[in-house]
Amino acid sequence: MDIGGTPYNELISEDSNPGRITVTFGGVGRNIAHNLANLGVNTKLITAVGNDPFGNEILNYCEKYGIDTEYSIKVDDVRSSLYMYINDKEGDMKLALSDMEICSHITPEYIDKCADIINRSSAVVADCNLTHETLMHIREVSKVPIFIDTVSVNKSPKIKNNLSGIYSIKPNIIEAEYLTDIKINNSEDCAAAAMKLIDQGVEKVFISMDKDGILAADKDKIYVTANYDAEPVCTTGAGDSSTAAVVWAYLLNHDEDYLITASKASNAAAAMTIEVQESINNDITPELLLHRMNGSGTNIDIIK
Repeated sequence: MDIGGTPYNELISEDSNPGRITVTFGGVGRNIAHNLANLGVNTKLITAVGNDPFGNEILNYCEKYGIDTEYSIKVDDVRSSLYMYINDKEGDMKLALSDMEICSHITPEYIDKCADIINRSSAVVADCNLTHETLMHIREVSKVPIFIDTVSVNKSPKIKNNLSGIYSIKPNIIEAEYLTDIKINNSEDCAAAAMKLIDQGVEKVFISMDKDGILAADKDKIYVTANYDAEPVCTTGAGDSSTAAVVWAYLLNHDEDYLITASKASNAAAAMTIEVQESINNDITPELLLHRMNGSGTNIDIIK
């Protein structure tokens, strides 16, 4: 669950700020699954929730939006995950706390039980809320492409220098800096970081550069795609919809133009997400996403 607050005026630290507080269904993996389901993808969610009211609500909400939770588990005496954030008045997150202890119950042994369904899929998406051991075991078990969402700098150590066998990773700038030990000040630095990640074994890299768009790279090509115009309300969930769009583009067609298609899809999904208060924009359908992708307002620079 996501608990978020946005002040009506400038955010004042160490004080009580009048504003709007919302409680919504969230979680990186759940958000990605929800976006994929909205994009028409047959989506199964392997997660853990507490055997509590929040956990029951989360699973019911997932089923409502077409997410198969058959392989998710309920855990007694452990609270369901919670994410609490505070935005500035423009809707940009300034501080957040995440309580994801329950994710440790998705163990390598449980992944073994799910191996058949994993390998009958077209792609696997994992996020770094999982333990290092579980992430590495997914890499061992999976025979299909693996997409990794880094979640945050604090979660990124789980995969640093452990990217062999991973198809795609989508960090933001500060996560990419941590993973590569490269300070990123411009697109050239970002390109260097992407190539260092590829040297670590990942095939495709997408680095979110905030207001400067997204950099996409493989061993042969590097592109920077500008953001689409948007009227931001809240940025929470934009990264999750962006990851979902990268996966959706792969499922659509991972030909030689995949980096460009995925970058445009990623930016378009993020633009649509930040235009609503919730972390999910249920108007992100294949038709509307393609319409946004094919509209004006974005440029693509070829770096390599």
